[in-house]
Amino acid sequence: MEYFTDHLLFELVYEDILFEHLEFIRIDHICDVCYITLKNVITSAVYTFEQNKIKSLRKKFYRYPQNSKKKKNHIAVSH
Repeated sequence: MEYFTDHLLFELVYEDILFEHLEFIRIDHICDVCYITLKNVITSAVYTFEQNKIKSLRKKFYRYPQNSKKKKNHIAVSH
């Protein structure tokens, strides 16, 4: 589970179709079938995949979190 939650983007091959720029949403277990839900960060499309039909899943690169707790100062400091 920790593999998915590091603000990473993934590339996935599902039934010979390539999906890119995916962000982890959640994992569900329904009737002995494991489903992984991912969201495309570019198109905002949400996909749910059956785990046993995923042919390849790999980390692409780190993505910084959107909601940073660090306060931002948008006004330039004048000297």
